[in-house]
Amino acid sequence: MTVFKKIYLKALGVMLALFALLAFVPFGSSANPAAVMTTMDAGHAFAFILLSGLFYLAVEPYGKWRAVVSSMVISVLLMVAVELVQPFVGRTASFADVQMGLLGLFLALSSMIVWRSQWHPLLKITHLLLFVLTLAWVVQPAWSEWRAVWLRDHQFPVLGGFEDGLEQRLWKAHGRGTSISFSDKHVVEGASSLKIETSGQAWSGVRYAAGDRDWRGYQYLNIELYNVGEPFMLNFRIDDGVLISPGYGDRYNGRFKIDAGANTILIPLGDIARGPRSRLLALDNVRKMILFLGREEAQREFYLDGVHLIP
Repeated sequence: MTVFKKIYLKALGVMLALFALLAFVPFGSSANPAAVMTTMDAGHAFAFILLSGLFYLAVEPYGKWRAVVSSMVISVLLMVAVELVQPFVGRTASFADVQMGLLGLFLALSSMIVWRSQWHPLLKITHLLLFVLTLAWVVQPAWSEWRAVWLRDHQFPVLGGFEDGLEQRLWKAHGRGTSISFSDKHVVEGASSLKIETSGQAWSGVRYAAGDRDWRGYQYLNIELYNVGEPFMLNFRIDDGVLISPGYGDRYNGRFKIDAGANTILIPLGDIARGPRSRLLALDNVRKMILFLGREEAQREFYLDGVHLIP
């Protein structure tokens, strides 16, 4: 066996082992699910760039186009097999993963065709530029999500100041038809507030990805809310990371009357900790907060600002 073949087989074995680890090992509950999921999506593209390239190199001695077809067939079969098996090992099948895999396959094979042939240097440079731009597009969602995680940790104990566009990756619309956006109206601090327009559908509102920040050492959760319409009741839900999908009795559930105009909501963290029925909520591992309306509520428009913890 030649040195090249030994190196090739080792590289292929390592890649397949890493791919199996990432594809089939359950990761459980993550403190930053959006960041992890977008990273995994990007990872599918990179994995198939490498795997498809290795498959191509294995068959290339028997002909370039045979190598292209063989790499395509093996890669697509591997993509489909992974998505079929994942539900049985605690993972979720996703067509988006297949799309990213196909993109990685295309990038790998186009690179092999262009760079292992006698193409004009200008075409090679053009391909390289498009390759780099495509990879930048692939990693951009994950990059933005991790930047939002950094921002959340950096500005803590402020949970929502709404001065940076990245906060819209932490605060997201909850419920069908609900929309959120930054606004310069009803601002308490800084230059922007968060405008929420609910849809009238059940449980519509806004949710905050709290990560796994430690809320211990603080006494109150403060929220400034401006209601432009008639009074209504607003529900609060706060989850910790002890359970992946906590039921009603395993989380904090609050309900507050929101008057017309400006409202200051001040929730003692002791009340939040005592929210679950049979245990204390883990304030050192708060994962999620949702503000939402009930089943029968009409469409509402309200604004949030100055969401922070008070020592």
